[in-house]
Amino acid sequence: MKLQIKKFIYLVNDLTNILLKRSREEAEQKVKKLRYDLIIVSILLALSLLLNTYLIYSK
Repeated sequence: MKLQIKKFIYLVNDLTNILLKRSREEAEQKVKKLRYDLIIVSILLALSLLLNTYLIYSK
């Protein structure tokens, strides 16, 4: 009886590890995409700041 319970616990543990691994990989991909988006937005904001500064002081 104890052996069957141990096998069941190991099986459940393996299944949860597989699910957690998959969700961890998805989270890492989301973080990577968000990092690229943040870099793009920061570049656009810096260019906007430079353009606005140029337009203000060029008058």
